[in-house]
Amino acid sequence: MRLAKSLLSIIAISVLLLACNRPPDLSVVPAIAWEGVEFRVENPGDPLQERTVLRVSIQIEDGDGDLGLSADDDGFIYAPYHVVFNNDGEPVQFGERPEDPPFFTCLDYVDESRENIDLNNDQDLNDTIRIEFNDDQYNFLIDFFRKRNGVFEEVDIRAQPPGSANVTTLCNTSFDGRFPCLSSNENPCEYIEGADRPIRGVLNYDIESFLFLPIFRTDTLMVRIHVKDRALNESNVIESPEFTLQGVQTLIDGN
Repeated sequence: MRLAKSLLSIIAISVLLLACNRPPDLSVVPAIAWEGVEFRVENPGDPLQERTVLRVSIQIEDGDGDLGLSADDDGFIYAPYHVVFNNDGEPVQFGERPEDPPFFTCLDYVDESRENIDLNNDQDLNDTIRIEFNDDQYNFLIDFFRKRNGVFEEVDIRAQPPGSANVTTLCNTSFDGRFPCLSSNENPCEYIEGADRPIRGVLNYDIESFLFLPIFRTDTLMVRIHVKDRALNESNVIESPEFTLQGVQTLIDGN
């Protein structure tokens, strides 16, 4: 959910874009390759200013360049979630339809007051609204694994705590996110829709979160990544070499 992501992680994207003057023979399905990983501890030891950021870098290319979503691209297939409408075109509230699931998980309902969003536009935040999540809301998908007894096991941070319906900020948290439309044009997403222009470059995906050290400590880790373009073509899936946070750590003193 939006609240969980805003409290637990901040995604920042930077792209080193290599423009292609002569269109290479690239598929319209995006392709990615591993570039590197860095764990940055900024202002270490400062209880108010310390930040921990995991930067994952990948090589990326796409034959027609339709890569990226804007931060406010909340319509249609890119919405954070779909509100379920009844026959009158109004959002369905909790308890309104007997066939709906019980108030158990944040994947089924959203508490307007906890999300601070008026989904049914009734000028208050007092309602619990039936929702359906959209699996295509993100275009950068990343899963974390840690080694246990020589075998990598997924750390399923998307798992729902029992009985949670927006009760805990960990509800439906993930480190998936959106990278922006890859163009320097004033309206990049509009530009790439009709540009049909190949793109090749390096994408740096920054995740800021206080969860990294409490969750992973000194564990041996591996990440698995794939991306989607605007047409929802999915790239190949890549895996990182194994690493520890301490082994890729950089300390940055802001003073």
